[in-house]
Amino acid sequence: MKRLFLMTALIAGTGLLLPSVARADGYVSPYVGVNFGGDTTKNSTNFGGSLGYLGHGAGFEVDFGYTPDFFGSDTLDVDGKVATLMGNVLIGGRHEGFSPYFAVGAGLIRTNISGATDVFDFSERANSWGGNIGGGAFIGSGPVTVRGDVRYFKSFDTTGDFPEITGDKLGFWRATIGVGFMW
Repeated sequence: MKRLFLMTALIAGTGLLLPSVARADGYVSPYVGVNFGGDTTKNSTNFGGSLGYLGHGAGFEVDFGYTPDFFGSDTLDVDGKVATLMGNVLIGGRHEGFSPYFAVGAGLIRTNISGATDVFDFSERANSWGGNIGGGAFIGSGPVTVRGDVRYFKSFDTTGDFPEITGDKLGFWRATIGVGFMW
């Protein structure tokens, strides 16, 4: 009887060491949102997506965002686009129903500005290193969730020869809503 009890306890104890459920926590999340504040001259629509992993305590992602009309202006005839490509660390975990996270990362901020004045036409592209900080949440459980996110982006260096348009170091807020496809 003692041997049977010991054997059962040993088997049960070994079972506790095994992983409970094998689950991958990868996701792809397309989104649409708005840029506001900072160096934006008007609220402008952005599009993009993220590809990442969010485990039970932390994760990482690659995020791409594109704004086709970032530098819209009533006084200047300016066509300005901004694209961001960031690698981020996510702090927070995936839980059933509601999964909040804090995000911080760095990467590339690309501006493309062209337009005309009474005197000359101009066009400039600039690549700058920059960073972002913010947070959000995945809401829902299962393979399809809703994702909301707010982040602040700031370039680490100047973004070109037109500081009156781009600011010395470009900075802006971005709020997005999207769908998270989890696997």
